[in-house]
Amino acid sequence: MKILALESSATACSVALCEDEALIAQSFQNNGLTHSRTLMPMAVSLLDNCGTALDAVELIAVAAGPGSFTGVRIGVAAVKGYAWVTEKPCAPVSTLESAAFAAPEGEGTLCALVKARQDEFFFALFQGSGRERLTEDQVGKVGAIWQQLQAWPKPWRLTGDGAEEWLALVPEALGQTEQTHCRQNAAATAQCAARQAQEGKLVDCHTLKPAYLRPSQAERMRAQREGQAQEG
Repeated sequence: MKILALESSATACSVALCEDEALIAQSFQNNGLTHSRTLMPMAVSLLDNCGTALDAVELIAVAAGPGSFTGVRIGVAAVKGYAWVTEKPCAPVSTLESAAFAAPEGEGTLCALVKARQDEFFFALFQGSGRERLTEDQVGKVGAIWQQLQAWPKPWRLTGDGAEEWLALVPEALGQTEQTHCRQNAAATAQCAARQAQEGKLVDCHTLKPAYLRPSQAERMRAQREGQAQEG
């Protein structure tokens, strides 16, 4: 099964083409340009360079969140458009699960971390070489994540583009955790999509939607204004 995967949930973005879980090609950019300018051209160029028509792709996957609101929206919108035109199924992949699959296989507890805002991070815990889930995707403060991680078996390993920043804020975790220096990417997203296909968890373009986990800043400001208006 040919899988086209897009990952644009954070500062960097990537596109990958896989045959089942085997990587054919991946393109990665972290050049400061907006994903609205880079993601679609990257996908077109990747398919052209691989000599693969979009119609030949059997499954289209996307990192559907949590992560940057804008980045997640761009990726999901792109995949919805591709899937609508080609009538192909979609795989909405957790950004944190993508980060887990990007890390090398290993024992113990793997903590996937993506920066949310201020002192909060999106996170999820996985175990073993199969990266089986221990928790659902969550958002939490730095200290609360450390407390939760300590409840699970060692060794403790960190993955995701928020791992380095989180570790810098938890000095007591230094020396007790291993940083894999891996981050969510399109190739790992495709791996997760292949598993979803095996488990019958695919969706169509109409059902595909982002997974934000928390309200956007605009939504929070609107709720605050509405609350102030009601009090007045």
